[in-house]
Amino acid sequence: MGSKFFSSLTLIVCCSALHGAETAEAAFQRAASALLSQDYAAAENGFQAVLKLEPGNISALGNLGVVYSRTHRYAQAIDTYNKALRLAPGEKGLLTNLGIAYVKQEQFAAALPSFEKLAADASNLQARELLATCRLSLGQYDRALATLQPLAEAEPGNAGVLYMLGVSLTRLKRTDQAHEAFARMMSAVSPAQANFLMGKASYETERFDDAARFFRATLAADPAFEGAHRELGKTLISLRDEENAEKELRQAGPEDPEALYFLGGLLAQNRPADAIPLLNKSRQLSPDFWGPVYYLGRIAVEQGRWREALPLLERAATLKPDEASIQYQLGRALQKAGRTQEANAAFARVKDLKSRSLEKEVNSISPDTKP
Repeated sequence: MGSKFFSSLTLIVCCSALHGAETAEAAFQRAASALLSQDYAAAENGFQAVLKLEPGNISALGNLGVVYSRTHRYAQAIDTYNKALRLAPGEKGLLTNLGIAYVKQEQFAAALPSFEKLAADASNLQARELLATCRLSLGQYDRALATLQPLAEAEPGNAGVLYMLGVSLTRLKRTDQAHEAFARMMSAVSPAQANFLMGKASYETERFDDAARFFRATLAADPAFEGAHRELGKTLISLRDEENAEKELRQAGPEDPEALYFLGGLLAQNRPADAIPLLNKSRQLSPDFWGPVYYLGRIAVEQGRWREALPLLERAATLKPDEASIQYQLGRALQKAGRTQEANAAFARVKDLKSRSLEKEVNSISPDTKP
């Protein structure tokens, strides 16, 4: 997606470059080769060198955003894509990659404008699927359903679309139709993947016992299925089976930042000394993931280390501005640091976010009627 698009754009930019074109083009080609070979450090240095010579080189900006995205530095990717879009506001590849970076940061409302623009082209099925993802994540179940139904007709074997369609219908209490969507999904994929997707759907609709059963069936069908131990661990946390949750999350592997985050969060309350290295490793693997930064800040608050807590929680709030728990812990740290006015603002933000969350939940309630 990203590298293919920017590769084609590169030819246009390099051929039309002005002063210093040879030097910039040579630097670009080295950086592009490094990106293709997944040498991200060399690619980053190369594209930055191009931008020193040609600050308006859209292709260099776009590819630098790809480097940041692939190394999980999504906040930097977002800034870089936005810079490129100020130079080329309607560029589809940039809009797509910007929206995906926002999704990776769980900033679904911020991602919506990009996908709404792209989905205006009815043939752009990827954009329409991503738009549905955002609407579903934001609790806009009716609007998600309106996007998903024609997608399911256009791509009847797309398991991801059928999964989201089933979740939307479940949320709207259209149970029979949801079962039909899930049945179509399960027939389109392998038994392991079918159980995994059903587990995800059950988890999303807060049917945790069912989710655990499906994830265990996934592992029975394929013990090495990627993400299954992590998702089962997350589900067991919701079921308050902390001992087995810890076992499953540890089996997810030492390079899974999300599993490390959930494991660190699980241990943070009673075993902070064990949690901290796990959270630091998660942060190292995914630098712009808000979760480990938040928990590291929360642990620091609980241990009375206010000076250490503040920059961590401020960073978490930047990465995830609509998370009430971050604002609450930030308010506590600010209060202890004597910054009363800022603390009060953070606590007011908590109330506002919780009020909006409740309003969204109420608005999502739909009567159990047939269409």
